[in-house]
Amino acid sequence: MGRFVKNTMFRSGSYSIDLPATSNSFRPNVTGYTAATALRYSTTSNALEFFNHSANTYSTLSTVGTGSALVTKDTFTGSTGISQFGAMSFSIGAGHEANVLVHVAGVYQIPGTNYVFGGNTTISFLSAPSDSSTITLIHGYNSTTPA
Repeated sequence: MGRFVKNTMFRSGSYSIDLPATSNSFRPNVTGYTAATALRYSTTSNALEFFNHSANTYSTLSTVGTGSALVTKDTFTGSTGISQFGAMSFSIGAGHEANVLVHVAGVYQIPGTNYVFGGNTTISFLSAPSDSSTITLIHGYNSTTPA
């Protein structure tokens, strides 16, 4: 029998979701396992784990709360008819759009839908941002350096 979160609204304060926390010897049997959202805390590796269906095994998530990140912001100004901007202070490959937060005139842009990267230091918008709109890129939050 599954367990469900009954309170779907999380408010600020002392709220959390309890995850199963056991050693690896108590992992659920993965043979024929179909749950797409299996998440647990391994007391063996002291890390979050999820069930990886493509490998039919558990995979460890990065350790939470360790290291530091150098978050950087690049800013450009929109110009009518121009859809490519750069040079950014970093280079990012195509397919990694979700690793950068992009806002145009304060509105969040959807990765891969509103913009793409071509593996260099430029960002290409699928529709040119409006004239004089502020384009803000925030990056570096998704990587850590060991403390």
